[in-house]
Amino acid sequence: MSSQRCLSYSRLASLVVPAILAIVVGVSTARAQSTVGTVTQVKGAVSIQRGTSNVPVVENLPVQLHDKIVTQPDASVTVGLIDNSSIQLGPSTTLSIDESTAINGVGAPSKMTLLGGSLHTVIVGAMKGHPYEIRTPNAISTAHGTEWDLSYSEGTTRDGYQDCKQFTDVKVQDGTVNVANAQTGTGAQDVPAGHLAVIGCGIDPVDPPFVDHTVEYIGLGVLGVGGVTVGILCATETMDWCAGSNEHNGPVTSSR
Repeated sequence: MSSQRCLSYSRLASLVVPAILAIVVGVSTARAQSTVGTVTQVKGAVSIQRGTSNVPVVENLPVQLHDKIVTQPDASVTVGLIDNSSIQLGPSTTLSIDESTAINGVGAPSKMTLLGGSLHTVIVGAMKGHPYEIRTPNAISTAHGTEWDLSYSEGTTRDGYQDCKQFTDVKVQDGTVNVANAQTGTGAQDVPAGHLAVIGCGIDPVDPPFVDHTVEYIGLGVLGVGGVTVGILCATETMDWCAGSNEHNGPVTSSR
């Protein structure tokens, strides 16, 4: 009888123990994927809205899926991701972590939303081969690059955009970032390193090169040196409108 009991216990253990291990592994994996980064630097007042809680941000604080990070006007924070990738939020910035993915068993953000302010992103290592998307209220930026700046602002007009008060700016330092208008789903284009894409309201992205303010053409051919703009018309060497020019009624796409 005792041998039969031992046999029954042994069979029961052979079924229960793997089930328990599977649960433990599943919980550990879920926890690993829910953590998508770690705060490496923080300056000023920064908080995370996590569910119904408001968590003050300190160094080494884990950042989780569905967190909303908020920086005050004089604050900034850097979140370290896998393989030395990182995101840095500037002052007066709100960023939500919407979706994540597992990369080599480590959680990392795959979709985020920039609701306001500025974000500097560096993607290296294993993250370069995985989907990475940042949305603003009027733009979608998909990473094919390694380093770029993204900012979103509203409430202020710009020259040449008439009554538009909603702007996303994507400035690429390294690699390529694909940018499209989130409201229309049109105008998607790859923005290479050294270029800037501007999305105003529902207008398709514009991709003028960065303006070199040391040499500009003033008044359709008069050379101005040292960034001094004294004429009405202003164009770079590639004849793109300089920042601040109000001579066009809408965005001008650079010709290459």
